[in-house]
Amino acid sequence: MAQTATVREPSLGNKITEAIPGLILVVLLTYVSITFDGWLKDNYSSAREALSLNYVFIAIIFGMLIRNTIGVPTLLEPGLKYSTVFTKAGIVVMGMKYTWASLIEVGAVSMAFITVFLFGTVWLMFSLKSRFKLSDSLGGCLASGFSICGVSATVATGPAIRAKGQEMAYAIASILIFGLAMLFILPPIGKAIGLTEAQFGAWAGVSIVNSAQVLAAGFAFGEEAGLVAGIYNMGRVVLLPFVVLYIVMKVLGNKSKEAGEINKTQFVLDKFPVFVLAFIAVMALNTAGVFTKEELKTGALFMDYAFTLGFASIGLTTKFSDMKAAGKDGIILGVIVALIKALLALAVVMLILPI
Repeated sequence: MAQTATVREPSLGNKITEAIPGLILVVLLTYVSITFDGWLKDNYSSAREALSLNYVFIAIIFGMLIRNTIGVPTLLEPGLKYSTVFTKAGIVVMGMKYTWASLIEVGAVSMAFITVFLFGTVWLMFSLKSRFKLSDSLGGCLASGFSICGVSATVATGPAIRAKGQEMAYAIASILIFGLAMLFILPPIGKAIGLTEAQFGAWAGVSIVNSAQVLAAGFAFGEEAGLVAGIYNMGRVVLLPFVVLYIVMKVLGNKSKEAGEINKTQFVLDKFPVFVLAFIAVMALNTAGVFTKEELKTGALFMDYAFTLGFASIGLTTKFSDMKAAGKDGIILGVIVALIKALLALAVVMLILPI
């Protein structure tokens, strides 16, 4: 009887070795993006500001151009999978920019704003999905992705509602298509209608669904906008396990036996994003005055480079062909729901949060 060959998991050393060529490309692209941004600032500052360009935005654009023109060799692919690691590292270090006082200043009103819009987005998605003849599992993936934080939320929700791999991939593609469009559209709109940096940060933090794209849009608008967008994004991430649980209960049915067997407390603990705790720890250290001015300056520089590395990786992995293959029905529904959320969020930001 023939024996099935055992597939061995690559060792950590092999993974690191395989990732090096791609990581070199990411680092080079980051360097080029930062250098080009400096050149634009010195020579075409008005055009740079009008187009809301900065190094993180440029890294995404250059990465997408490389991926969809000359392409990326297979040898480099393993090193392009660390965008989440870079962006989460940047978010953790971003805690050095905040104190408890600044977090409280954003406050309960903002958390209420975030909570209403997250759960409202899920409710609206489930209310409309039958008109587009989407399955409960695909609707659940789209609801999580378009409400909380894009890819991470979809990955967290999919297995819990037994979504098929292609349904999760479809939802992720739809989310990235919308987020990419909003990344280019929102900053010019924000400037055209005269939003302050704090207002734009709040708007981007609620309207754009992918965490990396939230930060890219915020920092493209301005430093303060990026920091406010980061706080709003953290608020969404903290609520991730609760929103995912809500979606799971809607898909399974609150009265079903399977839903009744879910340990809700354990579910929330299992899904809670650990890096949020690291961000809070760094912020607590900053509140206590542990960091010197030089360390804060170094932390800010590390944050900029971490985000740019992450966005360069995202650009290098964004395929226009994948977007086309995603189809239209789910994307149309997602865009309808997301646009409604964005317009309502803009109204709230302008009328209730005049900051």
